[in-house]
Amino acid sequence: MRRSLQWVLSLLIAAAVLWSPGQAMACIPGLQWGMDSSSVEQRLEVSLETARSLDADSSAIYRVSNQHIGEIPVEQLDLRFGNQGLEQLVYSLPSNSMTEVLAGLRTRYGSPVSTTIKHTDQAPQQVWIWNTEDDCITAVRAEDQKFLLSYRPSRLRPSLL
Repeated sequence: MRRSLQWVLSLLIAAAVLWSPGQAMACIPGLQWGMDSSSVEQRLEVSLETARSLDADSSAIYRVSNQHIGEIPVEQLDLRFGNQGLEQLVYSLPSNSMTEVLAGLRTRYGSPVSTTIKHTDQAPQQVWIWNTEDDCITAVRAEDQKFLLSYRPSRLRPSLL
């Protein structure tokens, strides 16, 4: 029973992270969900043509570096664009910044939904999720991996529940 529940929770988290976007403000000031790549290039002052493009399904994923959240350096930022424009941001952050980032998110948005997922042959993953009405924010940390912070448009307004 517990294994089935963990599997379903893992599947729901993966689906939530990859689901299609609506129009809302992204976490970087000046970005909006659905923006085209040239507008994102101007805001971030990067050229996505020189960024490494990773193709997955009907999405284009661009990996950029030399970005910061406040004064925290971002190891890499993946930007996913679909048919509707910008649909997801995924930050890879140094693990020593995890506590500060989680504390900042908790201060701004309240307590997250959190869980630990343990797969049979992998290190356990800690997962925290916030729904801000506009964004679904997911933070993930595995003991042997980097700290990831994902933003995508929220598909559910908590006020509807």
